[in-house]
Amino acid sequence: FKSYVVPALEIVAMDVGINRVGRRLLEPQTFRVTPQSIRRNLRGPWVVDDDPFQINQFGHPYQGAMYHGIARSNGLGYWPSMAYTFAGSALWEIAGETTPPSGNDQIASGIAGSFLGEPLFRISRLLLDRSDEQPGPWRKLASVIVSPPTGINALLLGAPAGGPSPDAV
Repeated sequence: FKSYVVPALEIVAMDVGINRVGRRLLEPQTFRVTPQSIRRNLRGPWVVDDDPFQINQFGHPYQGAMYHGIARSNGLGYWPSMAYTFAGSALWEIAGETTPPSGNDQIASGIAGSFLGEPLFRISRLLLDRSDEQPGPWRKLASVIVSPPTGINALLLGAPAGGPSPDAV
């Protein structure tokens, strides 16, 4: 299974989900996105934010890793997946929060996310590919834990591009 449309839809759905959770559980004002806030973010300058260390150094790369895993688990190679990661991060910066878009967040999610996402994708796929015939429930669970989009898409859609994981394509 290889798709360019499914990962775009999954990334948008993930961003909407994160936004809804943030609106309910974290800071409602930060996540109350409107057409006006999106327009302001599209037109306004990008800033350097001062998020806490754990958000900038773990949260943003992990969110980017999820974008990367979504693209890779839909059969795309590394470079197209990196483009999806970068685009997913830009979408979040503009339409995921009401705060001004942040250049350092774009780098942490859009670039570092691919650097983290690729090994997580490969470990997740190895858990599924390196088993006798069909992977057992523990391997499937471990695959989901290592890279949620990779494990979930493997369960729902099957192996990317219909076979073993595509390596450095």
